[in-house]
Amino acid sequence: MNVSLLYGKKVVSTEGRQGYVISVNAAAGKIECLSCADEDENEFLIDMKNVLKIGDTILFEDRERAIKSAKPVLLGRAGYDEAGIFLGTLEDMTYSRNKILKVKIGRKSYQASELAYGDVVIAKRTKKLKRDVLKDGKVLIKKGTPLTEKILSFAEKEGELVQTNLKSL
Repeated sequence: MNVSLLYGKKVVSTEGRQGYVISVNAAAGKIECLSCADEDENEFLIDMKNVLKIGDTILFEDRERAIKSAKPVLLGRAGYDEAGIFLGTLEDMTYSRNKILKVKIGRKSYQASELAYGDVVIAKRTKKLKRDVLKDGKVLIKKGTPLTEKILSFAEKEGELVQTNLKSL
């Protein structure tokens, strides 16, 4: 593909952001990024690593917004439950492929999805099953399992949503 074909080409992000290419930027013989502008002439950059497809339009993953909205991970900040009870300090986080999976607050680990982050970390209360959920005499969901959206969706597909909710009370 010729670089000249990129100039003026429409760009669309997976988040719906749109614009067009105003400049192609290179370094050491490699195209690094595209300089673009939206309809209000606000400029933004697209890292070539985030380009998913080049056709009539350029489809890209909008990482610039994610990077700008990212905040420092402050280990040592206070952790509380929803009732305001101090749980300890944020000790560490476990991640895989850049996704935070678990967070250690004090002596206990929490699923990252169970937490709200800000100046402090707040652990959301998640119900856990107090008894096994059974179907046709077999254990469908084990006692102690947190009732996440994924688990509730599974229970609904199996026709055991009511039983699952009742066994968490």
